[in-house]
Amino acid sequence: MQQRTTWMALLACMCLPVKVGATDLHPHIAANLLPMSLQVSWNSNKPQLGKFGQCAAAFDSRTDDGKMAFACSIYVKLSAVAQRKAIQHCDEQREARHIKAPCQLIDK
Repeated sequence: MQQRTTWMALLACMCLPVKVGATDLHPHIAANLLPMSLQVSWNSNKPQLGKFGQCAAAFDSRTDDGKMAFACSIYVKLSAVAQRKAIQHCDEQREARHIKAPCQLIDK
């Protein structure tokens, strides 16, 4: 009986919906929580993002631009690709500027 219950539980789990291609792998931040200079960059890039484009930012300081990273991925056909590329470009800047905070996707 125990084995039958285990198999039924396993089958039930297999029937649950799975989120394929999940895009919430990276942390997100609201645009209004960014430092002012990053908000300016966000606002100037936002009209070009289109349906799939995405921007990412990281910052250790709210006033020192040298401690901020900002990158956008604009001309893409999939949101997941835009997110991955924005994080990748942001991480490159973050490492070059020795920023400790992680890159976060900016909520549209």
